[in-house]
Amino acid sequence: MWLEARGASVTVVSADGVPDPYGFMPTAQRVARSTPETLSELTAFVLDTPDATRAGVEEGALDTAGVVVNIDHHPGNSGYGSINLVDTTASSVALIVYELLAGAGGIDADVASALYVGVMTDTGGFRFGNTDARTLRAAAELVEAGASPAALANSVYGEQPLGRLRLLGLVLGSTETLLNGKVAVSVLTQEMKNETGSTGEDIEGIASFGRLVGGVEVALLLREEGNRVRASLRSKGRVDVNAVARRLGGGGHAAAAGVVLDGPMESAREMLLEAVAATLAGEAG
Repeated sequence: MWLEARGASVTVVSADGVPDPYGFMPTAQRVARSTPETLSELTAFVLDTPDATRAGVEEGALDTAGVVVNIDHHPGNSGYGSINLVDTTASSVALIVYELLAGAGGIDADVASALYVGVMTDTGGFRFGNTDARTLRAAAELVEAGASPAALANSVYGEQPLGRLRLLGLVLGSTETLLNGKVAVSVLTQEMKNETGSTGEDIEGIASFGRLVGGVEVALLLREEGNRVRASLRSKGRVDVNAVARRLGGGGHAAAAGVVLDGPMESAREMLLEAVAATLAGEAG
């Protein structure tokens, strides 16, 4: 929206489209699932992606781009861009983009709202440990520019289909604590999705529920996706779950990370628990 207001022609691409509940965003319906036929004369901005293979576009597509601008905040970013703007101290890429655009001016209410949602969600509604003065200062400035905190929070967190709430109930019902009560494990199976009629696509927030259990340091959410298992890892702060995920080929941040493992669920669960146990032992040592 900001670029188009200045005369640029823009295509936004995400192979997975726009998941619930973000369909309310002003240009959500314009997100394409495939890249243009050629990028040779285009500039490709890749956001919030530590490695080009995870960019959500066709394999090799970025190799054809005239310029690749890599804007990210993940530790271990591979520096794949022609231009790399990587700030691991930033709580979100939306914060980095806001600071770029604020310097140039011209942020209207729609742009401010989109950026506010990015800042809000990457800090867990301003509850995660990455919420700092820089983040809150930017959020306040975005509100001044026209973002509505209450309305946006309600759109993201406050309006849930009944099927998703039923799915949440099943996932929470599966939760157990292990490793002397330091780890909470929850699972989301295809059977649960079928029973509730929910796809589970917007399930990321559920990954943090296990951290509410007293004494738990790490929460794991394991989701069946065909023959693979997608795991979300969350930490209260003492355990670096990025280190856990990296042991298994994943990555992320110290307090929030992810990894995709081969199934079945039980073998993936055991691999994760072994990696968590090894990380806990290393930090204790």
